[in-house]
Amino acid sequence: MERKALEYSRFYESAVQGLESARELLSAYTGRPLRLVAVRSDFVELSKVPLLSGSPEDVVLSSYVTFSGDVEGQLLILFRPESAEKLANLMAPHVFGPLADQRSPALIESLIGEIANIVGSAVLNKVADGFGIKIVPVPPVIIREMAGAVLSSAMAYAGLDGDSTYVAYMKATLDKEQASFEIVFLPRVAKLQGTSHKTE
Repeated sequence: MERKALEYSRFYESAVQGLESARELLSAYTGRPLRLVAVRSDFVELSKVPLLSGSPEDVVLSSYVTFSGDVEGQLLILFRPESAEKLANLMAPHVFGPLADQRSPALIESLIGEIANIVGSAVLNKVADGFGIKIVPVPPVIIREMAGAVLSSAMAYAGLDGDSTYVAYMKATLDKEQASFEIVFLPRVAKLQGTSHKTE
C-alpha cells in the first residue's frame, strides 16, 4: 500500500511538471498568459475508467497519443465539445472569436490536435523522467466519439491485466474563462510498478 502511494505521488508530481512545461510552450507559441492547472489526479479502478468523463454516452473529442519504449500504451486526452471550443477561443481568439456559431469543426480539431500533442508529450516526458524509464510518444490521433466507446477501446488496446490505472484530471484556464479536459494514462506492456525500481 505504501509503495502504491509512493508511485501515485510520483506520477502526480510528474504530471504537474509536464503541465508546467506544456504551459510554457503554449504561452510562448501564442503570446498569451495561459495557465494550465492539474486540479485532480487519481489511481482508479479500471471498471470506472469509461465513466471518467461523465456519462459514457456523452460525445467527446479525444486525442490518442500512443507511446513505446520501456512502457507501451496510450495517453488519452478527452475534451467535451464545449470545452474544445472554449480552449480554441483561449488559444486563438483572433481566429475563433469572430467565427461565433460558424466555427469550423475541422479547424477546431486541428488546433486541439496541436494542443494535445504538446500537452501529451510534455506529460509523458516528465512521467518517464520521474520513473527513470524511456517513453517515446507519437503525434496524436483525434477522434470524435462517445466517451464510453473511446475509453473502452483504449483499455482493450492496452490489454490491461491489473485492476487500477493512473488517471490525471487537468484543467486549462485563462483569465475568467475555463476549458477543462481529462488525461488518462494507460500503460500496455509493463506497469509503472514494475519499472519504478530503476529510480530507487
